[in-house]
Amino acid sequence: MSSMRKWIVLLAVLASAQSRWQLQSNVWVNLHQRLMYEARFGPVKPLADNEQWKSAIEKYGAFLGKRHPFYDKELLDMNEALSATKGTKLPDSIPRAAAAVLESAMPLYRAQQWPKDDRINRFWISVAEPMLASAGEELVAAHEKAYGRAFPKRILVDVTSYGWEFGAYTVPVGTDGAHTVIQSQDNPGGEGFHALESLLHEPSHAIVGDRSGAIGDDIVRVTKETGIRPYSNLWHAILFYTSSELTRRALERRGIHDYQPLMLGMYDRGFRGFRQSLETHWQAYLDGKESREAAIKQIVIETAPPAKK
Repeated sequence: MSSMRKWIVLLAVLASAQSRWQLQSNVWVNLHQRLMYEARFGPVKPLADNEQWKSAIEKYGAFLGKRHPFYDKELLDMNEALSATKGTKLPDSIPRAAAAVLESAMPLYRAQQWPKDDRINRFWISVAEPMLASAGEELVAAHEKAYGRAFPKRILVDVTSYGWEFGAYTVPVGTDGAHTVIQSQDNPGGEGFHALESLLHEPSHAIVGDRSGAIGDDIVRVTKETGIRPYSNLWHAILFYTSSELTRRALERRGIHDYQPLMLGMYDRGFRGFRQSLETHWQAYLDGKESREAAIKQIVIETAPPAKK
């Protein structure tokens, strides 16, 4: 391949990666996510002792109630609208109770916390974007092969100081998009090379499900065949393993030989008891030595919950 052709191919890859992922640090989304986090999980420094901020948290907590930002339509629509807001005026679609708190808290947030949050967000983006440019489309192709589904074509990533309970979440957008919120600080799952894995793991939630979509469809089929109802988080363990292993391979090809995938930290948490079966059968599937159908069937059988007495 000539030098000119190599440059054309490289530019095409970079353009594709950049067009699929859009990473941004948006002040309204950051304020909204911080207020939701502190309202649900408790105040954090340095604004925790500010009386105006305490009042904002209390009012946002009343607006939030017991709702969950992954599932509540009003909260989902609100995050989408805030993400698209570039100026100082909130759109009319923002619920009045929330808009009043956001507008009153914004001057304080801009003055005392936003410069730090934005600096950290933008540094995170500056680290993540070159990794996506180099390995993003390669990893998309590997995920599409593993799942037998098309990966989201448009992935909006709001990089924030807080990302709800676990530091990140993703919701589907339309038929071929995904909107990810990911935490840039105090988030071991998003630091360094883990950012690359997270940026493939998170959009995978748009096509992988517990009872539908990639993996979910297979689990439902195996449940009907065997009568075994697996643990409710088995699908998520397979998703975790897939992005972890495929990212490890991509980094290995780029000279990173000591990468510790996020999945390794999950076996002693939510995925206890899954390791041997995943490393045997799902690994064999990713290696091309076992079919997806056979691998999932064996995993479901081997990790089945104990029979009720």
